[in-house]
Amino acid sequence: MPVDLPVGDHAAFLWMAVATHALVGYTLGKVLVDEPAWGLLGGVAADLDLLFPLAWQPPLVHRGVTHTVLAAALLTLLVARWRRSAGLAVGTAYASQLAIDATTPAGIPLLYPITTARVGVELGGHSRSATVLLWAGCLAALYRWQ
Repeated sequence: MPVDLPVGDHAAFLWMAVATHALVGYTLGKVLVDEPAWGLLGGVAADLDLLFPLAWQPPLVHRGVTHTVLAAALLTLLVARWRRSAGLAVGTAYASQLAIDATTPAGIPLLYPITTARVGVELGGHSRSATVLLWAGCLAALYRWQ
């Protein structure tokens, strides 16, 4: 994502990114364990950090502590204690968000608090073409497993 987007364009970008994570999570939850709502939750859980005030400092920033294996594991285990299939949906969908976000230039602090190093490869995970492919794949899977 270019860093010089106007505020309105940046907000639209964020909404589309969150919607993509929601759809991917929903699809994984539906296809894997018939728990689409839990998949949706797992798909967007890491982006709850968008609600952190902008004045806060790392790791309480976007793509900070919520974009880690630790956060994913804690939420997954919490939900799995209640219902195993829901935990599987949450964990898989959460992992999908981390994987997608790791394909962007900013990467993610995957192993925080062990290290603050950001992990990622530039594959354009939130580019227009990648978003179209993710949406098409999800919609095809949902059609197939309806």
